[in-house]
Amino acid sequence: MRIRPLSLLIASAFAVNAHAAVMTYSTDASFLAAAGAGLTSESFETASLLTSTSVGFTGGSFSCNGSAWCPGFFGIWTANADTGSQSVYFASPDQATFTFSSGINAFGIAIGGSGDVAPLTLNVQLSNGDTAVALNNYSGSFDVFGGNRQYFGVISDTLFTSITFIPSNSGDGIFFDTMSYGTTAVPEPATLALLGLGLAGLGLSRRRVH
Repeated sequence: MRIRPLSLLIASAFAVNAHAAVMTYSTDASFLAAAGAGLTSESFETASLLTSTSVGFTGGSFSCNGSAWCPGFFGIWTANADTGSQSVYFASPDQATFTFSSGINAFGIAIGGSGDVAPLTLNVQLSNGDTAVALNNYSGSFDVFGGNRQYFGVISDTLFTSITFIPSNSGDGIFFDTMSYGTTAVPEPATLALLGLGLAGLGLSRRRVH
């Protein structure tokens, strides 16, 4: 009778730990500090339009999914950039996906121009099943990477090959630049301590039984 509640506690610890291993970051500095060295940087300076809904860059592609604005308002933008002279863009309510030629677990990117039409929640779906929120009910201006620059970074404990941005509003131009991606060690979440407590509790329970 004592073992069953303890097993539930340990299972709960594992579940919380798995969720907490998806870490998100809202600044370049915090993401890069957590990810460490060795990431690939991409500023889309050599990006090229592959099709009317797909942009290619070294190591992957950026594509638009939907019918409201793509093809049309999608592709490579030369009027505003965060790094260099080019960025990539799409518009809500369509979705945009970055796909990589090999698995990664760390991804960070600058976001510009969002929330000028209506407050925007920008959800994120990773191909490994993890989810996150890049922007939450955010209001901004069309100043793009001037006064309206935001940042989103994510580190997962599981490799993924694509990341999809899913906007909540409609008619909002969303721009991306200064991307960093690759593989890195997963930051150890504080919930590992909870798992340790669960295992320690199991040891105590076994001692009582014997």
